[in-house]
Amino acid sequence: MPAAPGAKGRGIVPGFDTGGAERTSVGMHTRILVAVFAVLAAPLPHDTWLLTLPAPDGRGVAGLSLRTGTDFPRSENAVAAANLDGWLVPPAGDRRPLVGFREDPDDRAAVCSLADLADGVHVAVVDTAPQRIAMDARKFNDYLLHDGVPHVLAARMDAGEEGLDATEQYRKCAKVVFRLGDGGSGRFAEPVGQRLEIVPLEDPTLLAPRRTLPVRVLFDGAPLVRANLCWDLPGNGEDLAGCTWTDARGEALVPIVRPGWTTVRLVHMTRPRTTEFEYESFWASCSFVVRER
Repeated sequence: MPAAPGAKGRGIVPGFDTGGAERTSVGMHTRILVAVFAVLAAPLPHDTWLLTLPAPDGRGVAGLSLRTGTDFPRSENAVAAANLDGWLVPPAGDRRPLVGFREDPDDRAAVCSLADLADGVHVAVVDTAPQRIAMDARKFNDYLLHDGVPHVLAARMDAGEEGLDATEQYRKCAKVVFRLGDGGSGRFAEPVGQRLEIVPLEDPTLLAPRRTLPVRVLFDGAPLVRANLCWDLPGNGEDLAGCTWTDARGEALVPIVRPGWTTVRLVHMTRPRTTEFEYESFWASCSFVVRER
């Protein structure tokens, strides 16, 4: 698996994959870099993260919080409960649906309660219903640069389409892995079945700083090769802590930097060219708490 460099920015990294052919022409890189400097002040699209809510006594987990924003883990708005589909995979593996999501106006998040949780590692996921958005050409190009899909912009430039407006359909696939108690295991390394999914290959709840977490990225159940995978920590503002690429197995290493929350995220975009929308994007995240030691 490739080593994970610590690079700033929201997914803007050198070397662009255009669907199997390595793009290394100086002309294309120059055009991309010119575009980057032209849009650094542009508003950034929103990631979505699923986090746990602590119990009132500080021990255990009382619920889940689905947050949307650009400054992890601060939420800017709550996703409507009617647009959410979620489930919990307890340590024993018996999947159960997440119900009762409601808006928390203080945290600007969608939250739900959890009860009767066994000791061990739990995996919770929430997917949002597909939404569509129409953007003019400049706004769409800005968005492609900022959120880790610059190869899509390169393809638009190569085809002379960078001046065309675009309609996109998008959906979010958020996951959180959390542990209750000191013993027990769980199903953290098993795919849950999200369209775009980040699967930890080791138990992230047992990792301490100065370690690395191997992960696998799946799209429709198959390894996603050369995905622009990034990670983030609280306090970075709108920057991401670092980015890397997945390898031929869809795997990558994520550095564990400090105790507390860490999220791993990526955006994958396809171009189905339907009559309703031209592009379709999938946003995935996997969040967890790093131990003190």
